[in-house]
Amino acid sequence: MKHLHKAFSVVSLLAVLALVFAACQPVTPNQAAQPAAPAAASGSKTIKIGLMSPLTGGAAFLGQEQKGFAKVTVDIFNERTGLKVELVEGDTELNPDTAKTVAERLVSDPDIVVVVGPAGSQECEATKPIFAKAGLAHLTHSCTRTDLTAKDKMTPTFFRPIPRDADQSKTDADFMLNTLKVKSAYLVDDQSSYATGLDDELAAALKAGGVTDIQRASVKNDDTDFSSLVTQIIDAKSDVVFFPGQIGNQLSTLATQLSEQGFKGTYFLADAGFSPDVLKAGGKALEGTYVSVFSPDPAQVADAKEYTDRYAKEFNKDFGAFGGASALTTYVALDAIERCSKAGAVTRQCVIDMLKTTKLDKTPLGVPISFDENNQVANSKFFLFQVKDGKFTAVNQ
Repeated sequence: MKHLHKAFSVVSLLAVLALVFAACQPVTPNQAAQPAAPAAASGSKTIKIGLMSPLTGGAAFLGQEQKGFAKVTVDIFNERTGLKVELVEGDTELNPDTAKTVAERLVSDPDIVVVVGPAGSQECEATKPIFAKAGLAHLTHSCTRTDLTAKDKMTPTFFRPIPRDADQSKTDADFMLNTLKVKSAYLVDDQSSYATGLDDELAAALKAGGVTDIQRASVKNDDTDFSSLVTQIIDAKSDVVFFPGQIGNQLSTLATQLSEQGFKGTYFLADAGFSPDVLKAGGKALEGTYVSVFSPDPAQVADAKEYTDRYAKEFNKDFGAFGGASALTTYVALDAIERCSKAGAVTRQCVIDMLKTTKLDKTPLGVPISFDENNQVANSKFFLFQVKDGKFTAVNQ
């Protein structure tokens, strides 16, 4: 610096320093569009990704599974790439107000460049504006309400690598109409936007298929006794009871009380029903139950073996489909981070841009991933299972 002072005026010195500083900055494909943003150079600084799941409360059985598979996926990624990615978890309790608090905390950390979650559609709805304002991408691992990626409600920071309720209601209605040959249905919800929305779509699909006897009922997410509801269902003589609840104990309790009162129809659950905890709690009362799930069973996918083996070894417990979807979603987020790192810097804006160009032919669940113009995964579908001999068995569709 002494030599520079002798050769240049103060003004010239400042100009040179400004040019040197600018030349040292990493160049990314979308640098002009990026705000002053959190950034991490390849292999040097810890890169953080957030995780939003219900880690306590009635839905903790699925949230803990999501957390475990996200951690395993990050560990495998770090070992493969040499990058330093850290998982920052947030417990949403499956409550939209709590989810907003967690989202505010995550967006305030400048080192967090992407978030996996939230888990419930009501939480995704509540937090989308927070992430959009902060310019922070979030990829849900289990929010399926259809309009979350509708053209008039989408935000540029929300990505969904899993299918929507519209795909689920069509799958379920087609199966109920064409295979189960139902003439009547009883649709139950837990007053969440996810459950009511899915029941609305299923009711419309069943009506379009000629079913005119459709009854509805709502329960609260802290209800523990459904005996009066079961009496109404028995009196209605409904062919099928559909309950897209999200609290594991409620799903098994309703199954038990239906069985105790002699229900002869078919019990049908949505995503949260695909859980070893629900299966264990429901026991024989769940035998014959159908479950529609937004993800294949990772235990039956060859590409998931490294992830499921490591999860089983580290956490020593069974898992359902929520873990596989969490691994998939985390994998997609990490792929964007890796591409940003190769481009020069990992920033929030770069991650958004890379997600939009995602084209993965191979993933931990064996399904290809790319996004349409609304950041919804392309060519999505649901999967059907039936409980047989105490196990979830895939149904050929």
